[in-house]
Amino acid sequence: MQWWALDGRKKGDGVLRHPSDAQQWKGFDAKYPEFGEDPRNVRFALSTDGMNPFVDRTSTHSTWPVLLSIYNLPPWLFVKRKYLLLTMIISGPKAPGIDIDVFIEPLMQDMEILWKERVEMWDELVKSAFTLRAIIFVSVAL
Repeated sequence: MQWWALDGRKKGDGVLRHPSDAQQWKGFDAKYPEFGEDPRNVRFALSTDGMNPFVDRTSTHSTWPVLLSIYNLPPWLFVKRKYLLLTMIISGPKAPGIDIDVFIEPLMQDMEILWKERVEMWDELVKSAFTLRAIIFVSVAL
């Protein structure tokens, strides 16, 4: 989870190898330095895309999986299925459209707890507790 902050990793040469190399990541750390100080704090990408589960082009039913990707992981891991977090499936006769916020509200409430109140976690590497914070760093709706 701290791979992006390792000293041996190539960074600072202007090449975008990981989201942590982007100006958005650096700007967020500048705006919230307390969050950026601990590399264990988690940055998520929220993504969703609709699909027709019945393969029938005449069906109007849609299913929208809502996923969280963990941007703290190396790029070859944060896109792997076992590291994607399926937070919910929005299913219905039509796409949620602008009403998607109604479905995502419980997730946003949990993220607010992780941002404001924080959560006590255990770091097995250093054998001590720490206070975890998390943020949805970017969202992608396809």
